[in-house]
Amino acid sequence: MMYLAVAAIVMMASCSGKKTVQNETSNDSTSIADTAAAGENVDLAAVAGTYEGTLPAADCPGIKTVLTINADSTYEIKQDYIDRKDGHDEASGVLQVLDGSVLMLVRPSSGEHTFYKVKDAKSVVMTDSLGNEPEGEMAKLYVLTKK
Repeated sequence: MMYLAVAAIVMMASCSGKKTVQNETSNDSTSIADTAAAGENVDLAAVAGTYEGTLPAADCPGIKTVLTINADSTYEIKQDYIDRKDGHDEASGVLQVLDGSVLMLVRPSSGEHTFYKVKDAKSVVMTDSLGNEPEGEMAKLYVLTKK
């Protein structure tokens, strides 16, 4: 539970400067390597599409997020920080499937990683690097739905 609380704080603090969640410890990178070897069960052709939602933020009303996942293991993400001047961010790159259902988006310019877990054919949820979903009342705010 403590790890989820820390992960939630890190995700919410992303509005303060960094635009995506970054690996916090070297242990995370070991876990990523281990889970990547477990197999890729997500059918990217079925998951491909555009997902939208407003993610929570610590210092602004939210982050309007549009994530496009392509069947060729690439992605594009556009984020607008609500009520913030110069609060627009865009990135594109490659994604990897971890542990069968967690998508790791790799930002080429910085190497930062952002993680989304495929919930079903119509939604993905932002997670920590191990695929743990947020819990409690705030959990529903981390879901992006397919358009």
